[in-house]
Amino acid sequence: MFTRPSLRAVLATTAAAALLVGGANLASYAATHHGHGTRASAKPHAQPKTIAYHLGSNGQAMGNSRLFTAKVPKGTYEVGISGWLTDDTSTAGDSVTCVLADKKALFHVLNHPGDLTGAQRFYAVTGDSDDQNYDFAVMDNSNPVAKIDRRNIAYGCLLSGGPFHVVRPLVFTLKPVSVSNKKGHALQLTKSQVGSLHTALR
Repeated sequence: MFTRPSLRAVLATTAAAALLVGGANLASYAATHHGHGTRASAKPHAQPKTIAYHLGSNGQAMGNSRLFTAKVPKGTYEVGISGWLTDDTSTAGDSVTCVLADKKALFHVLNHPGDLTGAQRFYAVTGDSDDQNYDFAVMDNSNPVAKIDRRNIAYGCLLSGGPFHVVRPLVFTLKPVSVSNKKGHALQLTKSQVGSLHTALR
């Protein structure tokens, strides 16, 4: 049965595969079929625009890992990764890992595999491995409140196996959001109530 990999496993896969596609210099890596983000208008009081980076095009064969770098304004964003690939071989063990992260944090993982220091700057990470599961390679991950405090980001997908075909291009989005942080009050439940609620929500 399919089991979604843990964050530690995804980051370890990211580190290993990123070495293959970028080594110590992601900035020098380039490939076709990736778009450019749109920035917020310079006009005063303008509604900030969502930044979107695209990877792949409809029907495109994709067999290589692809990572890119970009600069974004500092701020708080709703960060998301979406898209859909098909695996032509459906071989068990094929995998896809997509990430949008702070570039410096990504290099820390490259240099210190397994060390999750700074992992809060992996703003969106999703991974999938093929075990004949229904939604393999359907990317759908979001982080509703990500504070980006360093401008250089890295984004892209790491592919193992395949080849894959793009059903819906992969999109990495950063939507500016305004956040008001508040605290709630503890809701007291008896042990019996906790058990009943747990059963009701299963």
